[in-house]
Amino acid sequence: MTTEDSSSRRQVEEAVAAAAAGVPGVAYLRPGLTGLLRARTARLVHGTAGPEPVSGVRVRLGADRSTWQIEVKLTTLTGHRAVDVTRAVRTAASAAAGALLGVPEARVAVSVTVTGVL
Repeated sequence: MTTEDSSSRRQVEEAVAAAAAGVPGVAYLRPGLTGLLRARTARLVHGTAGPEPVSGVRVRLGADRSTWQIEVKLTTLTGHRAVDVTRAVRTAASAAAGALLGVPEARVAVSVTVTGVL
């Protein structure tokens, strides 16, 4: 991944996280174990803090180098249907990523996983 790809990825993660967190029914975005371990390892090995991972959002450029694949993990609030929350988060995340990247939403693939109910 080039520096430009890495910078774009980080910006997309932040934009998607902000959009998803603003959806009614989202309690919080859930940090992934891989991201937490990667940040911790960078601190131990390189002695630098580096950027903290964006909680609950993972972004990568697809193998075809034209589609962005976005994974969002979140916890919902009691009283909100998980299916409605995931649909709203998918729509918000696609719109945020598409606007930031300047690509049609069809080139952004978003998957949303509900990891718990609060």
